[in-house]
Amino acid sequence: MKVTALAAAGAAAFALAAAPAFAQTYSIGTNPQGSSAYATGAAVAKVAKDVLDLRARVVPQGGPVVTLPLVDKGRLNFSIAVSVVAAFANQGKAMFKGKPQPNVRVVAVLRTLRLGIFAPKDSKINSVADLKGVRLSSGFAKQRIQGLFWRALLNMADLTFKDVKGVPAPNGVRGVDDYMGGKVDAGMFSITSGKMRQAYASRGFKYVSLPDDPASVKKMQAIAPGSVVEKIGPSPAYAGVTGPTNIMAAPFIVTANAKVPDDLVYKLVKAMAANKKMMVAAFKGMAGFNPKKMYVDIGVPYHPGAMKYYRETGQAK
Repeated sequence: MKVTALAAAGAAAFALAAAPAFAQTYSIGTNPQGSSAYATGAAVAKVAKDVLDLRARVVPQGGPVVTLPLVDKGRLNFSIAVSVVAAFANQGKAMFKGKPQPNVRVVAVLRTLRLGIFAPKDSKINSVADLKGVRLSSGFAKQRIQGLFWRALLNMADLTFKDVKGVPAPNGVRGVDDYMGGKVDAGMFSITSGKMRQAYASRGFKYVSLPDDPASVKKMQAIAPGSVVEKIGPSPAYAGVTGPTNIMAAPFIVTANAKVPDDLVYKLVKAMAANKKMMVAAFKGMAGFNPKKMYVDIGVPYHPGAMKYYRETGQAK
């Protein structure tokens, strides 16, 4: 199912009536529509509605730099985030410098965020180093994590945004739009997103394989701790991947405000674990979801409701 189609489906799923025990409307913040984060939120919404009959709504925002502070303040109940950003939020570092978010709790690891650098098939851009001097989206005022990931990838070749021609974009989705419109020479986005399928159908592209030597990986992790270089091959979930390709990977998680009821979080985690097929049907990018590995210590506290389930199943002590 296309991500665009999930927009209405996800919102509708989170808007339907709930059982009396959970009569409150719950919200889940995500990146803008068209992103894999939004599609992930819609998949969680599908389980919430069909299994738990929860009343809630998907709230597309500018990404975890926007949604995590809203979760911390209780203005959003849940959010979809990348482990790197959640760790920074907990520590009050990087984009959250001096502003820790102590009320954000991890609920579950759902899948791996896989990011790839892409360029036209006939382009001479075949390595990270080849990005020097080209036009790239920059700024990302409403999705600062996109800028952080770009800086981490450029750093692999000892490059910075000073070495490219920046084209301001508010978020990653706009960056892909600008690629389709010929305004930038290359881009970087989630390879499982509907937006990348749209870009492949519109203009086509090739992925630029990342270096995987220890020195280059260390340079990437210096800016995006917790990220890794992963080798992937062709898959129905990866539009444009035609052979072994090295991409950037990081765990994709669900977070919640610490005051969300323990029983609700417990039941949601249990329902997601038991209904992988339902989540994959809602978003093919969930194919990598492993119900037996929903707990991963990323240095951020887990919600007590989630921990109850992980201790019961032996995933955590």
